[in-house]
Amino acid sequence: MGKTKSNVSFDVVIIGAGPAGLCAAIYFKRAGITPLILEASAPGGTLNKTHKIENYPGYQDGDGSTLAFRMYSQVEELSVPFKTEKVIDIEKENDDYVIITENNRYKTSYILIATGKTPRKLEATNAGEYENKGISYCAVCDGALYKGKDVIVVGGGNSAMEAADYMSDIANKVYIVNRSDTLKADEKEKEVIKRKNVEVILNAKVKKVIGDKEKVTSVILDNNEKINTSAIFVCIGQESNAAYYQNLSLDSDGKGIIVDDNMKTSCNNVYAAGDSVSKDLYQVVTATSEGAIAATNIIKKIRKSNG
Repeated sequence: MGKTKSNVSFDVVIIGAGPAGLCAAIYFKRAGITPLILEASAPGGTLNKTHKIENYPGYQDGDGSTLAFRMYSQVEELSVPFKTEKVIDIEKENDDYVIITENNRYKTSYILIATGKTPRKLEATNAGEYENKGISYCAVCDGALYKGKDVIVVGGGNSAMEAADYMSDIANKVYIVNRSDTLKADEKEKEVIKRKNVEVILNAKVKKVIGDKEKVTSVILDNNEKINTSAIFVCIGQESNAAYYQNLSLDSDGKGIIVDDNMKTSCNNVYAAGDSVSKDLYQVVTATSEGAIAATNIIKKIRKSNG
């Protein structure tokens, strides 16, 4: 790690460039406040790994990466500063905060946490050994590598059905392996199981991953059934990206950061929005609305403090 540079100050720093962070940036800039966006990877977050977006008003029959690009383009046209840097720590400094990345330090009065979540890992023997060698957490990203092959999708929610839908057009056979006796996905999403090359296996978990050191070749389920497969697409939920804000001691639960109706956390002048917060509905439409709510309330506080 290189030596970090001295503090650069911003009124607001948005950590994460998914729908919540990008929407907030638009509201800030239109209010005359220029935020800094820090994003560890590509703008759009989970949108980039979403095959179809069918429940976001005004956006029909499009994929997630296209919507992500449009959101980011709108922010870019507003000349909002954007840095591709991973946040590794946040320190309190009097009434302000210092956000530390691998190369820089940014001082700010307000923080909006919008980093979303990361995929929950597959808990099976040898799973770690075969990540990126057949085990994938993004069908849209890696599916084309398995054209004409047999693949497994692990999970029973909407994301699993979306992955199965995407892979059913590419793969020879798609097995959906779900640990419970029902699929919890929406009825429309579950229509994929009617396809001829899709087979659902309920009340089962992947117990062991088998391969030749270079790639996945099969799995053993907990009922000892063996399934030959070239890939395992894991869609079993997500976990909060919590490491970098541990010093803030934010109130949280098993689902994420606890916020009030204004999207404020338990820490003064720290807000959160999108998939990083604790809530019941994790969707693009809720993320954008939360980003707007958080930004609007921060704008009010900045204007009040400026007189």
